[in-house]
Amino acid sequence: MRLQASETSFASWLLSVGDGAAPKCQSNSEDKNDDGEVIVIDKRLLMQPSGNSLEQITKTAYMFNSESQTNFDYLTERAILTPRNETVDEINAYMLSQVPGKLKEYSSYDSIAEADTKRPDYEALYPPEYLNSMEYPGLPKHKLSLKIGVSIMLLRNINQKEGLCNGTRLIVTQMGERVIEGKIVTGTHAGNKVTVLPRIILSPALEDHPFTLKRRQFPIRVCYAMTINKSQGQSLKSVVLYLPKPVFSHGQLYVALSRVKSPDGLSILQDDEETDKGVRNIVYKEVFQNIPNY
Repeated sequence: MRLQASETSFASWLLSVGDGAAPKCQSNSEDKNDDGEVIVIDKRLLMQPSGNSLEQITKTAYMFNSESQTNFDYLTERAILTPRNETVDEINAYMLSQVPGKLKEYSSYDSIAEADTKRPDYEALYPPEYLNSMEYPGLPKHKLSLKIGVSIMLLRNINQKEGLCNGTRLIVTQMGERVIEGKIVTGTHAGNKVTVLPRIILSPALEDHPFTLKRRQFPIRVCYAMTINKSQGQSLKSVVLYLPKPVFSHGQLYVALSRVKSPDGLSILQDDEETDKGVRNIVYKEVFQNIPNY
């Protein structure tokens, strides 16, 4: 069985991926371990590795020229998806290097919440250099590098009335010392220019530290690539799914594949030995047992 080009067949195949019922590779037909099953993928969707994965996926997903950088529809309707944050950072750094223009860096101001500074040893144990090095999902980096024309994503709700919500994508149009200007490219406010994006104080929950971190930084990140989980709810025309390592959680592959409506807009590249066989899919079928009529 192979995926057909029609949207109806594609939709049916997507549902089978989500249900864990998609046809499996023959060598994997009896594999029922926690790492999931390798399912059959139409060869037309699979990209053959060419040596430089970053260059290959970015050229497939984006074209950098004067038209594409100012065409907001073009930038809105495509993305690179990958399972892990470290891969997202690697791709976005590479994409940033390909955008022409002057690079500007914004450094955060990091501190420990006042309630935690009563411990006199905290300042010695956790100096600013250590706080600067802390990275967590959803938290902007200590050093934020930007250029005019770069695609960014908001990491916090700032002004829902103006469309500035967590997950909103924008294009940087101006960069000041204390503010950033941008143009919204997603949602009902697409096309609106945002005159001020301020720095705000973010305090993530730190289960592995005995203090509360306070980071004052612009709540944004470069966003040509995003994690599969972050892409939920988005509808895109073109998706490059990059899998340097297989998906690692229930339903993750279905979420990634279902961001596009047609197989014509989907390309998959993976850097492991299963490239010619298919793609690993993880579905815990016991999740569906309590759903009526399943």
